[in-house]
Amino acid sequence: MAAPIAQLFKGTNRAALIGLLSLTLVSGIAAGDYIGQSRHRSTVDEALSTVVKRDPLAPKRAVLERAAIEAILKASGDRWSNYFPVQSVDLFNSEIQGRYSGVGIWLRKNASGVLELSSVQPGSPAAIAGLKVRDLLVSVDGVSVSTATVPTAVAALRGKPKSIVKISVERDQSPINISITRAAVLTGDVVATQIAPRILYLQVSAVSSHSADDVATALRKYSHSKGIILDLRDNPGGLIDVAVKLVSNFLNVGTVVSYSRKGEDDRILSSTNSSPDTAPMTVLINRSTASAAEVMAAALQDRNRAVLLGEKSYGKGTVQEVISLMDGSQIEVTIGKYRTPSGTVIDGVGVKPDLSVAESGEIAKALQVLTGLASLDTSGKITKK
Repeated sequence: MAAPIAQLFKGTNRAALIGLLSLTLVSGIAAGDYIGQSRHRSTVDEALSTVVKRDPLAPKRAVLERAAIEAILKASGDRWSNYFPVQSVDLFNSEIQGRYSGVGIWLRKNASGVLELSSVQPGSPAAIAGLKVRDLLVSVDGVSVSTATVPTAVAALRGKPKSIVKISVERDQSPINISITRAAVLTGDVVATQIAPRILYLQVSAVSSHSADDVATALRKYSHSKGIILDLRDNPGGLIDVAVKLVSNFLNVGTVVSYSRKGEDDRILSSTNSSPDTAPMTVLINRSTASAAEVMAAALQDRNRAVLLGEKSYGKGTVQEVISLMDGSQIEVTIGKYRTPSGTVIDGVGVKPDLSVAESGEIAKALQVLTGLASLDTSGKITKK
């Protein structure tokens, strides 16, 4: 904190730095540090106003302020943080709701800061076109987005149904160019199938607002006394409260996940279900199972409710919170790290399956495991040896 500000933001371009300093002032006003328009007028604000007023090359103040916010988030080192300008808030909310017009993909920043596909919705235009999880997003309609913010790329991908968007991705260092016809994507994050007599297959591709209710509906609709396969492969996570509600279909009263908030007591999220589903259960995970999906898998494993099959999960175990700013825009910032019911931290570690299985053989192995579980125990609890 004692470092000169020029060193602190070394490498930040002029516009972003000016905007960053401006935002410091704006944040002070929002926090109540300024009472009255002129009291304790900041030299930073004076400098910004002078630049905007006199510099013919200076962009509008709003442009500088957006650059400032994005610079703050970048300087924080929080790879999961995002800024949603007012015009992007509805897009963000529609994705969480599971209803939007686009191509049916979720995006995240990888460890190198490059945009990659974190989930491809089954049956979506993206899935039909052959896009895959971990493809690197290079450009949209000829405009480079590889290092753009997630909201910027999401906005570029959105559009009217039946309109065409040209997408360039990189897979295994090979470029792929695809034209995709956008469609109205409507809550397809849960797919339920009677995969075998009295065995239910549940694929949850993301944790959006309706996912828990959709799973509950499937449990009522399909016979599954011989077992459940919960497929969380390539699930990037989503809403943690929905994840807790979803997994509570299978867990009785008790802790699902906890996390600490800065300067506050631990927050514990629990199941309150006194009569959960007790059918034998397996869970499929892979290296792209992340965040809230990892929370669900870990809770089921920790509480001896299911056998996990597949490969170690992604290891994204941080909690993000969306906060509204004074102009209606929003920032998404990390506020803590998830801990499993046993107190294990997921972030940077991932969830290790009980049985390591190649992805091509996971469903067959899950069916085999369920056959054994059904013959051993009908209480919904699994005794591991």
